[in-house]
Amino acid sequence: MVDLAIVVAAYDRPQALGRLLASLDRVDFEGARVPLILSLDHGGDREVEALARAFPWRHGEKRLRTFPRHLGLKQHILACGDLTREHEHLIVLEDDVYVSRNLYRYATQALGFYAGEDRIAGLALYSQLWNLSCHRPFLPLDDAYDAYFMQYACSWGQIWSREPWRKFRDWFDRHPDDTGPDPAIPPSVLRWSEQSWLKHHIRYCIATDRYFAYPRVGLSTNFADRGRHHTLEQDNAWQIPLQEPYAKPYRFPAFGTSRAVYDAFFESRALGEALGIDPATLCVDLYGVKRNAERSRYWLTLEPAPFPVLRSFDLALRPHEANILHAIPGGAIRLYDTSRTSSPPSPRSRAALRDVTVKYDIRNLSYKGLLRYATRMLLRRLGAKLAARGWPGLPRPGKPSPQGGALQPLGPDP
Repeated sequence: MVDLAIVVAAYDRPQALGRLLASLDRVDFEGARVPLILSLDHGGDREVEALARAFPWRHGEKRLRTFPRHLGLKQHILACGDLTREHEHLIVLEDDVYVSRNLYRYATQALGFYAGEDRIAGLALYSQLWNLSCHRPFLPLDDAYDAYFMQYACSWGQIWSREPWRKFRDWFDRHPDDTGPDPAIPPSVLRWSEQSWLKHHIRYCIATDRYFAYPRVGLSTNFADRGRHHTLEQDNAWQIPLQEPYAKPYRFPAFGTSRAVYDAFFESRALGEALGIDPATLCVDLYGVKRNAERSRYWLTLEPAPFPVLRSFDLALRPHEANILHAIPGGAIRLYDTSRTSSPPSPRSRAALRDVTVKYDIRNLSYKGLLRYATRMLLRRLGAKLAARGWPGLPRPGKPSPQGGALQPLGPDP
């Protein structure tokens, strides 16, 4: 039987912890005894510890883990990963996630399939539907499998195994302060706080050419509850569909059998072959975040640029890389040869291309509803800034407003 334990990291969100534990209690463990380790950072909410002590775990041994001093988020999560010294595999969950009843079934099958695969740094339980680097939708290319690969570590429900975690820790011990600018790393990741452990794991995946295997339908989702490191109001921005309970044999891809492989910018790795171009000379930049910072000769993008266009494609099929794979003719996606120059694009053509992207992304939204929402958010943010400066008649951020709401300060990207 697989040596698998569940580790829950908590600090100051008792309501979130209670919700997560309730979802874990409903998981179908198929009769297995699975240890539960509740890891509580020092100095948190007393209600969190009381809840953790009182929670009855009927699926195996329960262990409460505390610390003599406050670790902070990064060191706490790293300490959770180090529990791979005691258990071969860990399901690691922060307290604001929520899990599917299929959690154990998926985990054990995925662990069995990827055992010994050196290029797998971890297994995600969350499924990405949103590119955090540019705040645009993400959709992986469909194929015959229940998972896809991404060079982007996961923090909203993940599985770590002993040997992959040891390799990451060895690398991290040699590069603990390796957080400087790097064109291979999304700028949004570089901006994350010093308390982020995730940015180090993402950098490790890039530096060593390793990946996380992500499920196409999530085994975990994220409520984004307010806490020490997430100061905005709870919303549903990071909620994704969860697998409903069913028994099935999952189909997992091996490397080389799937074209659903993505880099840390959520860009497809399959387009060099489709275009007949050496991937080492091609910058795939359909989200427009890379901006060809590594100066590749060929640049595939929706960005207007002063280079000759070798080929162009429409922005119609979903996901967007399908337009290249199916060679859909059009003028939105352009393949540039940056070794030569041409006339710079006009302001009108730049605006037209940006409009094409916006219309592509918001197909399911009412334009009137979007305008109303954007206006409200603009006024709200303006009010928060004025309140922070002590503008007369406005409550300070985080203080209740006369209508019972609260003006919240702006926080960093999640």
